[in-house]
Amino acid sequence: MSVKQPTAAWHAHMLDPSLPAALCVAEGKPQHVLMTRSIAEVQTLLNQAESLSRQGLTVVGGLSYEAAPAFDNAFDVQQSSTAAGPLVLFHAYNAAQVHSLSLDAVAQHLEPVTTSPWLNQQRTDEFVALFNTTRDAIAAGEFYQINLTTRLKASASSVSPWALFLRLFHAQPASNSLYLAHADGAILSLSPELFFRWQDGSLITAPMKGTRATPDHAKGGSAAAGRLSDSAKDQAENVMIVDLLRNDLARVCLPRTVQVQSLFDVMVLPTVEQMTSTITGRTREDCRLRDVFQALFPCGSVTGAPKAQAMRRIAQWEPAPRGFYCGALGVLSPGGAMHFNVPIRTVEWHQPAAQPGANHEPVLTYGVGSGITWYSSAQAEHREWWEKTAFLRQSTCDVQILETVLLDNGVWTRQHLHLERMKQSALFFGMVWDEARVMHALATAAQQQPTGPWRGRWLLHADGRLDVHCDALPATPASVTLRLASAPFDAPPAFVHHKTTHRPHYDQAFAQADGAFDVMLWNADGVLLETCRCNIVLDIEGTLCTPANKPGANLLAGVLRQALLQHNTIHEMPLCIDDLKRARAVWLINSLRGWIPVREVWGQAQVFSYPTIAVPTTIQ
Repeated sequence: MSVKQPTAAWHAHMLDPSLPAALCVAEGKPQHVLMTRSIAEVQTLLNQAESLSRQGLTVVGGLSYEAAPAFDNAFDVQQSSTAAGPLVLFHAYNAAQVHSLSLDAVAQHLEPVTTSPWLNQQRTDEFVALFNTTRDAIAAGEFYQINLTTRLKASASSVSPWALFLRLFHAQPASNSLYLAHADGAILSLSPELFFRWQDGSLITAPMKGTRATPDHAKGGSAAAGRLSDSAKDQAENVMIVDLLRNDLARVCLPRTVQVQSLFDVMVLPTVEQMTSTITGRTREDCRLRDVFQALFPCGSVTGAPKAQAMRRIAQWEPAPRGFYCGALGVLSPGGAMHFNVPIRTVEWHQPAAQPGANHEPVLTYGVGSGITWYSSAQAEHREWWEKTAFLRQSTCDVQILETVLLDNGVWTRQHLHLERMKQSALFFGMVWDEARVMHALATAAQQQPTGPWRGRWLLHADGRLDVHCDALPATPASVTLRLASAPFDAPPAFVHHKTTHRPHYDQAFAQADGAFDVMLWNADGVLLETCRCNIVLDIEGTLCTPANKPGANLLAGVLRQALLQHNTIHEMPLCIDDLKRARAVWLINSLRGWIPVREVWGQAQVFSYPTIAVPTTIQ
């Protein structure tokens, strides 16, 4: 069968948990599409979806988090604009449109997938401030648990949403996964969490609370390396939500039928372990799907407790609507089973409307969060957020903050400056900054290489883990040649002003080197910037000048450059290509190799030659 671009797909366990693990795939135009942006129509569309399933159709879709006020006016949500997406979306298919795709077949249909880096929309210091505000609210008795979230955003230029879904599903084939294409994009949910399954009067829910990285992903002494099943903090958090869900089920279940079937089960996923508990009940004879939603929606695991007050603060404190993330997505089968997930681990793919001169690249949004209680710590919660994104980043585009540092006889050169730059980048990208953990990794590496010069490579991961690699330092050349770039340098400022492993713009420029040591970059105004690996210094009439790092300059402020500026050894000055003609000497500078004389710059139909003047050691 063809699986090029289906309009819906879901894990077979959402139809029947006894089926072998597989993807059910629906192709072709749905028989019916139910969609609304109006709160007043939410319950009506739920009734229609239930009716279509009783007519023998398979109905796939769900509700966004912002649909909550349709069931209780006390539930506050952010007011969604028209562009925020529908509140309800269901597709209905006949039996001939639905096929099964085995996990082996999924693996055979995988395509290369690349996105831009996933950027946190919340800085680390903003998260810490909000965490402290949350603790104050808990102390004041507003709630005893709240689920706060952030958004990661990326773009994809040549990837289809279905190809991305298959790649993510292959990485984490969660049993509540669901894919749904729609007019403005697609929903890609790789959720491991069951919201509810309702069949023949039996209602079951399995909230998740408690997350730890799996042992393979909790390296470097992470606090997350402990066993989740032994965590009193995670068990207490789980019990809070179990109590909330028991009360919610009791609203639609017969007296004395609500029971906690199991507590503190641990589900092991490829990158994280999740604690889950299971609650069951028997619904009343007259119960309908809208009644189940009225009792349970949104799931307490993504709101907090008490639910109404937690949602009120979520609406005030989170910067944007959640959309289908934290809503509910599921399948209504012709056999009568109704199975919905809690859409965590979910990507929303939005295709911008075509407009002249606008960026038409799809925008990808991924929500991530955790439950915060009085016993939570900001650093542990922040680390948990990033651990929950590991499968996403590893499947698409993972980025680390990078520092290249000289280790000389067991001492890191200019360590404090490199640390400060790495810290500021971590804050900017919303990554975990655990200075004690970083210092421990640096000290360990230095002890292992106590003599000689080494090229140290520091890699800070999003969860705060620092990898340190030391390699023999190659000899620094006595002098080098440069090639002037053939076109202006254009790159995302975030990945120029901050040093990371995401360097396609530098790689593209360096491909022009053609035998030169490095490539000198310049912008559309002819202003000199830097090279792909170093800052530059020009001797202009006896003054050592470096290009000014001003808005629009788009250059990396190197550590040695910073130190030399602080000591007034070099001076910032707007420099252009023509200044290469009047420079008496040119050097490359970086913290690893110091000063490297430039003997020639090639490019633009001319060669600029310079005497290889060594810089006095007193100013290095």
